[in-house]
Amino acid sequence: MKKILSLVLALMMLLSALPMAVAEDYREPITLTVFSQLANYAGEQPGWFGKELKDRFNVTLKFISSNVDTNAFTAGMSAEELGDIICWGDLGENFFEALDAELIYNLDEVDMTPYTNLNKYFGEATQKVRDLVATKGLEGNYGWAYAVAAEDGAWAELTDPTYALQIRYDAWVKAGKPALTSLEDLPAFMKALQAAVPTNENGETVYAYGGFGDWEDCVMKFTWDLMTFYGYKEADFLGVNYATGDIVDPLAEGSLYYRALKVNNQMYREGLFDPESVSQNFDLYSTKLSNGRYLMALWGWIIGNFNNAERAEQEIGFQTFVFEDSYPQQLTLSTAGSNRGWSIGANCQYPERALEVIEWLCTEEGMIIQHYGPKGLCWDYDENGIPYMTEFGWECFENGAETQMPAENGGGTYQDGESKFNHELIAMEQMVPEKTYSFSVKGWPCYAERYNTALQKAWSTEYANGATSGSELYRQTGRVSLVNSIAAGYAYPEMSQENKEARALFAPVMKQGSWNCVYAADDAEFDKLWNEMVNTCKSYGYDAYVAEKIEQIHACFDAAGIAYEK
Repeated sequence: MKKILSLVLALMMLLSALPMAVAEDYREPITLTVFSQLANYAGEQPGWFGKELKDRFNVTLKFISSNVDTNAFTAGMSAEELGDIICWGDLGENFFEALDAELIYNLDEVDMTPYTNLNKYFGEATQKVRDLVATKGLEGNYGWAYAVAAEDGAWAELTDPTYALQIRYDAWVKAGKPALTSLEDLPAFMKALQAAVPTNENGETVYAYGGFGDWEDCVMKFTWDLMTFYGYKEADFLGVNYATGDIVDPLAEGSLYYRALKVNNQMYREGLFDPESVSQNFDLYSTKLSNGRYLMALWGWIIGNFNNAERAEQEIGFQTFVFEDSYPQQLTLSTAGSNRGWSIGANCQYPERALEVIEWLCTEEGMIIQHYGPKGLCWDYDENGIPYMTEFGWECFENGAETQMPAENGGGTYQDGESKFNHELIAMEQMVPEKTYSFSVKGWPCYAERYNTALQKAWSTEYANGATSGSELYRQTGRVSLVNSIAAGYAYPEMSQENKEARALFAPVMKQGSWNCVYAADDAEFDKLWNEMVNTCKSYGYDAYVAEKIEQIHACFDAAGIAYEK
């Protein structure tokens, strides 16, 4: 009897534990498809981030990217299926097309109560999309804007501006520290740097500059982004200076875009511009940058591909430089988010599971893990609750392409396993509300300590007049074009059908024509190619498109209180 009672008691204890185990440990494995206009990857999320999602949610992500396959959006629309999670490059034409086709989930049909951070941070960002949808005569919650701020008007970067002329400091020193007064000085400046560093440590040819075509649909990005150093932000393909109210029509005679194309053409003709640029993708470009084959870059966020602690101690690496006549664009954050967005696909069978993943990506821990790797392995909190990077974490941060992850964390290299979203929810480079540190490692005490390097000190002394970062250099000089936070988050309405059709005709002409101009053999060929491109684009209705877009930009100025010439 005692044995029977003992057996019954043990069985009862086991059974009482089972419901808890099932509730906590068992979840049906599912795959969620992510359609992205930002990702530079297509396929199943691999490596350590894939393992994190599998362990936490029993979810596998499969990415479809219009950056990888330019026909991906058209194919999705034809199939009436855009996936479970949608990442919009902008809340513009494609968003409206999907809305018209009823391919976006109305989240008013879902109980959003459990999603604490989405409710806490995304009220204005959701309302902005609601208001945008209302212009189509619809009501509902069809997603939210991205890069949401906890505080309006804060600068969008803590140390390295998104748009910043990044120059190899060591090449500048070897070249005799030449001056860089204006855009047109760039070829001579970079020629001196290339002569000083003609090959990398592997003996490969070093180019001053290079690019890729993955992110383009109309203008040539590696020409257009030179305009950011004079304060311009893209509104479709036009350049808008939200500090001055000025607008650049790229195809206008003598425009800043024309000048930038001429500069890139001159660099190509002098052997400074990588001739493989037109045919390479982002991955190949990144590899070349990492291997020291470029001396110039256009964005602060990418210099970590080359800069590391070992090189920094030798005073080798990229640092922020400025044209002496420039007023670089400086993005600011908005509590309503920016003009990119997130949605759930209308055919998503598991909207709650998709929202659960997105909700986790809005938590402090989820944001840090997504960007810097597994907690405990790559980073952790100290005894005071302040995050810090482990030595292995620094290896991943500075040399992710070579750093192998443990098998229990998904294996492969750290870079292989990085999150493929390439798209923010809450803006990373801001302080965590009510904390003394930021979401980004750039606002952690360990970052300032690690990057108080010989490179940083030398640049600060020899070039930056004591500034300790690119952002501080901008603040110190005051030569900066702030993007009004209301304007930064402004969502432009849909263009007229006639002008959308016109854009479909002239955009590929403008893109290819721009690359052709850069590869022109001489001035005469450049002028011929430029005129052919302009005339063809205008024959397709370019001017009417620009006129409608300028009206929209002026409406943005009015909403943001920006003065402009009417």
